[in-house]
Amino acid sequence: MISSTPILFVVLCLSAILSVEVVAFAPTAPAPVSTTSINYESTTIQTQTQTQLQVKKQPVQAPIRPSKINKIIVEEITSLNELKYFLEEDERPVVIKFYAKWCKKCQLVGRQFDRLAMELGDRIVDQQLIDGDVRFAQVEYNPKSQAFITEELQIQGVPTIQMYVGTNKLLEGGSTIKKTRTELTLIEGLNREGLLQRAEDADDGVLTGLIEESFYDSPDFLNEEW
Repeated sequence: MISSTPILFVVLCLSAILSVEVVAFAPTAPAPVSTTSINYESTTIQTQTQTQLQVKKQPVQAPIRPSKINKIIVEEITSLNELKYFLEEDERPVVIKFYAKWCKKCQLVGRQFDRLAMELGDRIVDQQLIDGDVRFAQVEYNPKSQAFITEELQIQGVPTIQMYVGTNKLLEGGSTIKKTRTELTLIEGLNREGLLQRAEDADDGVLTGLIEESFYDSPDFLNEEW
């Protein structure tokens, strides 16, 4: 008969070995993960700020308009002699507005005329005189100038915009500023010789004919001994 003591001893040893192996290969519980709170709010704010700085556009500078500080220089002309002298005293192109104070459309065109003069003409900005590329003048229609405008210059209505280079009429602009702006763009790259030639080709001879007639009718010419 076999003693139960050795058998019990063997069983206990096997149990101990198996218990150790089970512990060694048993899946371990996942280690606790430490969580760190990230302040996404500050990151978002920083990103938004950077984006705003990148896409921010420069403010568009408003065009300078005539005011008490900024003034345009527009010559007032009342006669043929004044017009002749004004056109001949400078080589720059001249834009002339013919208008009447009671004419509502003249007021609208006048505002456009003033803006163009502030852009391109002689002007005072922040108490400084700026010489423009173009000179501007205006002739008011009234009883005194009626014959000069309608009969001598053959202007049929107001407002009328004309453009001259010297005494040669470069453009009959009609009653809007649009044609004048277009012509100013076209002549921008021309030299003096090219500009004069363009004006001579476009001239209708009205003003040049008047000046020639006035020369022959002048007392100095009539008293000249030949």
